[in-house]
Amino acid sequence: MDKTIPARIAAPVAGMVDRFLRLGESGQTADEASRIRAIRLSVMGATTPWMMSANLCNAILTLFAFQDSPSSTSVSIICILICAVALYTSYSWWRNRKRGARERASMRGTIRAVVYAFFLSALWAALDIVAYHTADETQRMVLIALTVGMAGGGGFALATVPPASIVFCSTIAVGAAIALSREPSVLEAYLFVLYLVFAAIIIRSSLAVCNSLTERVRAKLAADEQRDVINLLLNDFEENAADWLWGVDHDMNMERASIRFYEQLQVPEAMVVSKPLINIIPFSSVGVDGFDCRQNFVTCLEKRQSFRDQDICVELGGELAIWSLTAKAIQDDKGNFNGYRGVGRDVTASRESRLRIEHMARHDPLTEVGNRVMLAEDFARAVSRFERHGDPFSVLVLDLDRFKQINDNLGHAGGDELLRVVASILSQLCGETNTLARIGGDEFAILHLSGDDPRSAASLAARIIDNLQKPITLRSGSAHIGVSIGIACAPIDGAEPDQLMRNADLALYRAKADGRNRYRFFDSTLDAAARRRSLIERELALAIAEGNLDINYQPLVDAQTRRVVCAEALVRWNHPTLGAISPGEFIPIAEETGQIGAIGSWVLRRACTQAANWPDHIRIAVNLSSRQFLSPGLLPLVESALKQSGLPVQRLELEVTESLLMEASFGVEETLQSLSRLGIRIALDDFGTGFSSLSYLRRYHFDKLKIDQSFISDLETNPDSRAIVEAVIRLARDLRMSVAAEGVETKGQFEMLRQFGCGEIQGYLVGRPKPNDRFENYLRENSSAVQRLYA
Repeated sequence: MDKTIPARIAAPVAGMVDRFLRLGESGQTADEASRIRAIRLSVMGATTPWMMSANLCNAILTLFAFQDSPSSTSVSIICILICAVALYTSYSWWRNRKRGARERASMRGTIRAVVYAFFLSALWAALDIVAYHTADETQRMVLIALTVGMAGGGGFALATVPPASIVFCSTIAVGAAIALSREPSVLEAYLFVLYLVFAAIIIRSSLAVCNSLTERVRAKLAADEQRDVINLLLNDFEENAADWLWGVDHDMNMERASIRFYEQLQVPEAMVVSKPLINIIPFSSVGVDGFDCRQNFVTCLEKRQSFRDQDICVELGGELAIWSLTAKAIQDDKGNFNGYRGVGRDVTASRESRLRIEHMARHDPLTEVGNRVMLAEDFARAVSRFERHGDPFSVLVLDLDRFKQINDNLGHAGGDELLRVVASILSQLCGETNTLARIGGDEFAILHLSGDDPRSAASLAARIIDNLQKPITLRSGSAHIGVSIGIACAPIDGAEPDQLMRNADLALYRAKADGRNRYRFFDSTLDAAARRRSLIERELALAIAEGNLDINYQPLVDAQTRRVVCAEALVRWNHPTLGAISPGEFIPIAEETGQIGAIGSWVLRRACTQAANWPDHIRIAVNLSSRQFLSPGLLPLVESALKQSGLPVQRLELEVTESLLMEASFGVEETLQSLSRLGIRIALDDFGTGFSSLSYLRRYHFDKLKIDQSFISDLETNPDSRAIVEAVIRLARDLRMSVAAEGVETKGQFEMLRQFGCGEIQGYLVGRPKPNDRFENYLRENSSAVQRLYA
């Protein structure tokens, strides 16, 4: 316990002492403080001779003043000690005067200064203590003058080291206080207060002088450091940088240059100094951007004004290079031109890089033809020429036919190779006067500038179609494609780039709809169709939000019992102003815009709810779009619809098309299996109209096949259709699946299908699609069997 108390006291005391010794060093780093401390100590050392001279003179004066005093012996001893200290200190200063100033100083220098100040001020304080009470009036005046004078002189002499200055003044103050307290009076108290005020002023001034010196030193150190960095950078620049410095006089003669400049020229310095700059630079006969570099540079120099990034083409060792020169015009005090000081650099590599970057910004990286940026730039120039000179032009938008199939079969590498080959063919057909750009995955655009009428664009489109319908040989095999082309002509179809591109796109859609591998011009009917499509898109979103769609139900009957066993839910839309809009028109729009998900969800819930009120043996069939089927929310949606409606799971039948199964992914198979595990029946709709139907039957499990109506329509007259239908029914029976035939309209078709063993019949012969209330009446009227089939 006894040991911890001194330890607890020593730590704060040591901290206070350390902070006292570091007065004037606030906000400085350790390195900065050591450098500034060395300068402060050196400034204090510079005043040492004057301070010691003052101490020596004052000590001698005191000896003479107190030679008859009762305390003369004590005074003499103290004065002799002061003289000895002054002489020794002066000798030490004289011996070390030629030593260089230290760059850094530790705290030991400050401590020595404080100890020295304390020792010397203690001698002067002792003089007051031993002599003041026995001194006469004259001697007291001498002591007062010496006390004040030494406090002031010592305080200011030690001002750059505040701890030493404070210790010096404070120690003398203690001595004065002791001396005056031995004969207390109002006068002595007044004198002591005056001294304290004087000492406070000295100490405050000492701190101010120290701070001022510190700021000046810090500014000088920063300037020196900046100068050193600049010199270092300049030296490194001249020795290692690819750039070089150069300078000419008022007559444009070379004065000096960096070593790098002479290395570029491959000539010694002596051969070019004092020679005209224009004769030193090895100008090439090939100019930059088609201009005469030598004449341009001469003109630039003759202006006698500062210039920046003046590019010149030079020839070095038989190779061309590009230099970029920048210079500042030097003028004297009177404004007279004295030459140039500048910097030069070889920008050949950077210029090539810039050109490559500009090329990449305007070209498609895969095919090396233009991209949308280049097309927009050339479009703007074509519009400008049309506005000034009336030059017509056309835009052709091309879309490759069957590209997705080839990309799937040959892989992305094969698809990329095909695009490169197609781009090469198109480039040859377009020539240099037209602009070819790739604007999408397999979509290109051509800005056709040659030709005075649309026949020129039609001729170009015909040549493109003729060349691209031929087999294309690739490393991975042979590709057979085609191309659909939409054409819009200026000014017939518009004069603005956006309008022309839009109209060409509409013409492209028409070419695709008309059978692909052909071209079509834009006409006003396409624009009307586009406006109707846009209107339907907007109104469809509103109809979905407000619940203005309807569901009709078309019955399916058992071919043997003629009883209704199922009904297919078909969405219908009766617009208040547009009238009845066919599903064939608004369903594709819903699929493209992503609205099909909301429609499918609504149809599923509504159909389950209404079917729950039907007889228990009648199932409800709901079509699923590809987007809805691949959605992760399908299973929760189905479960929720069944739960909310109360419809038994075995009464729900979901129909998918072969186009969905072409998405040969694990997600398709997993979703089908999950639906089957729920007990839901899965039907393959429009069977026979897709690709690789038999492979789908082997890979996936279905409960029902629906034969497309295209095989049923000529069943009575076409033996091939009968053979196909009979084979499909037999195949389904062997695979333990039921079969439904769509589009049955005659009794003859019905009887054939029944004889073939077809399970279910759907078509106008059985019943047309009906709203729910009429469908329920239909069920009541045909509760035992569909009467129409007997009529």
